[in-house]
Amino acid sequence: MMIDAHCHTDCSDGSISIEERIDLIRRCGFNAATITDHDYISEEQIQRACDAAGNMPFIPGIELTLSHQGGVVHLLGYFVDPASDELKRHINRVQNLDQAYTSMLIELFRPRGISFGLYDLISPSLHTHYSMRFIKRMSFELFSYNRRHTLAIFLRALTVLGMRYADLSPWPVREGIDLIHGAGGYAVLAHPGGANQKVMRELGFLLHDEPHIRQYVEWGLDGVEVSCPAHSTGEKHLYSQIADQYNLLQTAGSDCHGGDPLTGPCAMGTFSDIPDDLYDRMVTYNNLQRCIV
Repeated sequence: MMIDAHCHTDCSDGSISIEERIDLIRRCGFNAATITDHDYISEEQIQRACDAAGNMPFIPGIELTLSHQGGVVHLLGYFVDPASDELKRHINRVQNLDQAYTSMLIELFRPRGISFGLYDLISPSLHTHYSMRFIKRMSFELFSYNRRHTLAIFLRALTVLGMRYADLSPWPVREGIDLIHGAGGYAVLAHPGGANQKVMRELGFLLHDEPHIRQYVEWGLDGVEVSCPAHSTGEKHLYSQIADQYNLLQTAGSDCHGGDPLTGPCAMGTFSDIPDDLYDRMVTYNNLQRCIV
């Protein structure tokens, strides 16, 4: 069965609802579904997704935003239990920091004429990704959604505040792996490459090589997202080789956010480099891990 193993909703920085995401998954011809929102999962989110999915199998997922060697790292978690107390505490920590940094950005941009405060950014969805909603609204009011100008001014603002983008997610990769395992799931490194992706490079995403992944494996990493829009053909080959070397699960996903002027066009359904049996592989790996435990 085929699954796009990496996508988002408006519970984080996506632009479509839970139900709209499930509907798009179905219309794109996938046989199973997951949602991997940034630093968020909840029992209500999973229930709504399962209700919308009906008979379609659904894997509870999350994407943690972490840091390693000063670079940004994204870590996908699958089959995680949204009722995990430690995971809930982490989600609250992330949102508290997100609110604090967003408040600082609002005050910095207020002289430029922005017309909103922190609480104007609250999302109608289950969860608010304050910094992303700030970026989108600031971009609309000041730059008419010009992506290049928005990114440049955002990074300049962080510099003025004495920060880097990685400072928004100071939690170490090892802690993220432990957090996912503690919630009953398994951990997959998201888009480890992207050397040719200008936005990823400017934001400071860590460009992973074999020693990085070897270190993560020592900490318990389960898999690598080998195929994704951020990877070149050479990177896909490289990370597939590394995954084989360490017997890691290989996943694939569009990293679709739904399509808007800042996060880009809708990639789900257009990104097709996904194995037909990916869902089966993910379920098999999950079952094996439970047997080992």
